[in-house]
Amino acid sequence: MKKKNNNKKINILLTIKKVGINGEGIGYYKKKITFVKGALPDEVIICEIIEETPKYIIGRLIKIKEVSPYRVEVKKEYAESGAYQLLHVEYKKQLEYKRSILIDAFDKYYKLPKTDKLVLKTLASPLTEHYRNKNQFPVAVRNGKVIAGLYKEGTNELVEIKEDLALHNNGNKITQLATKCLEKYKIVISMNKNHYGVRYIATRTSFCNGDVQLIFVANTEKIKNLDKIINEIKHEKNVKSIVLNITNDKDHLVMGEKNITLYGDNCIIEKIGDIQYKLSANSFFQLNPLQTKKLYDKVVEFADLKENNVVLDAFCGVGTIGQYVSKKCKEVYGVDIVKEAIEDANDNVKLNNLTNCTYVAGDVNKIVPKWIKKGINFDVAIVDPPRAGLGHLTRNLLNIGAKKIIYVSCNPSTLARDLKILARKYKIRRIQPIDMFPGTPTIEAVVELVKK
Repeated sequence: MKKKNNNKKINILLTIKKVGINGEGIGYYKKKITFVKGALPDEVIICEIIEETPKYIIGRLIKIKEVSPYRVEVKKEYAESGAYQLLHVEYKKQLEYKRSILIDAFDKYYKLPKTDKLVLKTLASPLTEHYRNKNQFPVAVRNGKVIAGLYKEGTNELVEIKEDLALHNNGNKITQLATKCLEKYKIVISMNKNHYGVRYIATRTSFCNGDVQLIFVANTEKIKNLDKIINEIKHEKNVKSIVLNITNDKDHLVMGEKNITLYGDNCIIEKIGDIQYKLSANSFFQLNPLQTKKLYDKVVEFADLKENNVVLDAFCGVGTIGQYVSKKCKEVYGVDIVKEAIEDANDNVKLNNLTNCTYVAGDVNKIVPKWIKKGINFDVAIVDPPRAGLGHLTRNLLNIGAKKIIYVSCNPSTLARDLKILARKYKIRRIQPIDMFPGTPTIEAVVELVKK
């Protein structure tokens, strides 16, 4: 049972031992694990107990008595937003902490032998600032002024972000311009589901040419004076697409399925290596394009593809990984449950004049057995599942018989659980942590598994 400390304030002295999966500091008070946001390993702190259960304590950082030499200053708005939980850590140390988060997941979910040797050093991002190609900022009206930013952690209070440290400069510029135009032309802002108007400003920037797609997310198609904004912003050199996305207030997703192109094309072009990708407003694409190339190069290295190899690209999305490796193998078969993603994947096949890529929408656990019945034998399986992991595909992969599996993971916990099952027939050769999101505790990994 949770016990909140509502009546009496209890402050404790705590030494922080390590970093948790959400970037919080972890110490032990009377042998009970204690989580404190904002605290770093080797710091001695005073924290207030705000919640206690029989298994853990959550503390609020009050004072740092012994400061870590790896702590750096952070602007107030970034600290309040809660979006960058490791921004107060020197970057080289962030990479070490992220590796330890990955190793800790194995310690908890799968006692992998020689983990420290199998898990390589974290691959650093080429950029630690302005590395993101996309943002989705809620908008609100405060004292008659339209602001955009991020919600203060655990609240509905919007923290104004005038420059997102992680976002491409072009995205920041257009976000600020769009925000000013919303105010200038008195566009109605919807701050709750009972009001109709604009709810979010989103941008996507191509790192290969600087083009920007601006997206207004609203819960109505009828927005007075929106045409005036379009006429002003379309003259910006880098703006190639302006879209109105209609969100559905009944679900919890930021963006809805319906898009109305207000200016220019309905997509922009991104490029990773030699492969081009059409990106529409709803397209899923990696958020750190420069680091994405490093990730895909690591997939190529681990897969060690031969010209006659047939590759399974499971959870393929818009076909990014499969198309990137397609020139090094005979055939690529991609499958994803999202129909729109497969449509984008097939568009990208045409864009790149690829003749050896096949993409099908559907449940991977149903599609792959059909391919095998047709006599398609996979030499290498590349899997890039969502945070929930492989699900039923984990066991099905054991029956596919691929010589290698390359697992691209965005969640250390589900990765560890999945590898525990795959290890029945596959040997884990190496695990490469990859930092896609500097300033956050998020860590991705590429794993090479070889059939025993």
